[in-house]
Amino acid sequence: MTFLSNLKIAHRVMLLAMLALIGIVAISAIFIGQRQVEARYRETADRLATQQRDVAAARDDIRSTLLWEKEFLLTRQLGAVDEFDKAFQKANSVIDRLKGDAGAEQAAKLAVLSVALQSYAGTFSVLVSKDKELGLDPSQGLEGAMRDAVHSIETQLEGVADAELKASMLTMRRHEKDFILRRNPDYLVKHAAEVETFTELMKKSFRPGAQRMRLAQALSVYQSAFRLYAQATLEEALARDAVGAAYAAVQPVLADIIDSYAVEQAATLEENDRIGQRNITIVVGLIAAAIGLILLSVWLIGRSISAPILTITAAMRRLAEGDTAETAPGAARRDEVGAMAKALEVFRQQAIAAAALEAEAAVARRDAEANRAQMQAQAEALARERLLQATGDLGAGLKRLAAGDLSFQLVDPFASDFESLRDDLNTTLKQLADVMGEIMQSSHSIDNGTQEISSGANQLAQRTERQAALLEQTAAALDEITANVLNATKRVEDAQQVAREADDSASKGAVLVDEAVSVMERIEGSSKRIASIIATIDQIAFQTNLLALNAGVEAARAGEAGRGFAVVAHEVRELAQRSANAAKEIKALIEGSTREVDEGVRVVRNTGEALHGIGRHVVAINRHMEAIALSSREQSIGLAEINTAMNGMDQDTQQNAAMVEESNAASAVLAGEANRLRELVSVFTVNADHGRERSTELRLVGGGRR
Repeated sequence: MTFLSNLKIAHRVMLLAMLALIGIVAISAIFIGQRQVEARYRETADRLATQQRDVAAARDDIRSTLLWEKEFLLTRQLGAVDEFDKAFQKANSVIDRLKGDAGAEQAAKLAVLSVALQSYAGTFSVLVSKDKELGLDPSQGLEGAMRDAVHSIETQLEGVADAELKASMLTMRRHEKDFILRRNPDYLVKHAAEVETFTELMKKSFRPGAQRMRLAQALSVYQSAFRLYAQATLEEALARDAVGAAYAAVQPVLADIIDSYAVEQAATLEENDRIGQRNITIVVGLIAAAIGLILLSVWLIGRSISAPILTITAAMRRLAEGDTAETAPGAARRDEVGAMAKALEVFRQQAIAAAALEAEAAVARRDAEANRAQMQAQAEALARERLLQATGDLGAGLKRLAAGDLSFQLVDPFASDFESLRDDLNTTLKQLADVMGEIMQSSHSIDNGTQEISSGANQLAQRTERQAALLEQTAAALDEITANVLNATKRVEDAQQVAREADDSASKGAVLVDEAVSVMERIEGSSKRIASIIATIDQIAFQTNLLALNAGVEAARAGEAGRGFAVVAHEVRELAQRSANAAKEIKALIEGSTREVDEGVRVVRNTGEALHGIGRHVVAINRHMEAIALSSREQSIGLAEINTAMNGMDQDTQQNAAMVEESNAASAVLAGEANRLRELVSVFTVNADHGRERSTELRLVGGGRR
């Protein structure tokens, strides 16, 4: 404590701050070290996560190659092959990038995956070449050649009637389709046997010659094309199996790589967590030790500061209570407490001196208090005298004012302290006298004005009543005129409605006439077509008659053998003759009907034109009726507006009459109030000159109003 007592408080606080700073620097160094370790492990974990994402991307690209492989096998489109190559290149580039950052074990696994992918791509390329050889559509490759050969044979067999040969051809096609669907080599044997059967049947159906030779050549081409197609199909199936096996070989290698990256990442994260927990434990321990050391230092330094300060505080409290017998403790210290003790000692000496001065000042205060009491008694007696004088004069003036006398002034001067009260009372009396004089003159003027207003209001009320009676009569006449105009407007609207109905009836009649004309024209057309049909029937009857005549001639030439046929020919001629006669009669009737129809069409057209003329006249009448109705409506609206205006004027006139009566009553009330005001003001006594100028002004104003 001796060491600390020789240090100043600022130095002690600085020492405490240095200890805290050392603790903070140590803790910061530990935190920075932990951050660096965590950054290294986090960098490793991020790198592994990135590599794992790359592997996942490569896996997705490999899956895309499988999808594009299936797309090609389903659609036979070369665009799928291009997409396969793009996905393969992306996966291969990702694997090459992973090889550059991977360790030895991971690099070996990635190399195995790269080889497996190359094998998968190679087998798919072989599969694509086989499919191209077979043909990407039915018109290309071996399939196209086989179809052309089949169509050549079928074309040559179109004119052949041998059903057995055609059945053999169909059997060959069935074995061909079965092989294409099932890819079973047994159908190849069946197809070859059926080719031999077709050859034997061909030899039976065709004689040796060019046709047989062409059919044999087409059969040979078809057989060779089918054999090559079948061989390529089986090789394509093997290529598909190879592609599937190559893709299956990629999957376990890819899964092993993904698992290894995941395991490595998990181990790295676990190690990072373990080191982080260890560093946290160390930091917590160091922080606890630093806090303990700082608290101990704070307690020691605080104790070295607070203990002497408490001692000084107790000494200062005793000094404040007046105890000056004890000297200040700690005056020998070399810190701030020692300086405070020295200052306290100076205060103690000054307190002793101040106590002596206080005793001398008490004696002086007692002498001054006696002198002040004597002077105050003299001043209070003089003030009472002045106050009695002022209150007496003010009381007398206020009594005269209470009695209504405003014609006096206080002329005796007061003391200087109360002179303002006299001036204020004199000013108030003068102003009240002026106001009361003006009020008296104004009450006379108001009385005269109210009498004139009452007389004018009576005259105005009589004129307003006469005007209201005239307006009422005018409004009644306008109401009757408006009712007549409305009735006329209604009758015009009814007539307009009848005109519209007549117009509609005429329009409908015209439409019906047009339809009747159309029907007549269609009947006329049908009659003409029937006439042409009758003419055709007449010609047929004439031709039948000629044929029957020729048949009779031939039967006559045949003699006895053609007698029966001659009888039939004669009957046919009779029927043809009757048909011709009936046709002529029908033609005559149709011609008469046609003439009647033409006449009906003419009459109906004339009727339609007459109805159209009636409709035009009805439309003209309707337009005139509409104009009349519009004019009537406008007159009705104008009269209604005039009637409304007259009613409004009537109401305004009645309201004016009521207001005039109210004004008359108000003027009477105002006159009574003016008399009351004059009576109230007459209580006050004022000089004769007060308010004369104001009264003259009021009389001039009243005369201007009259």
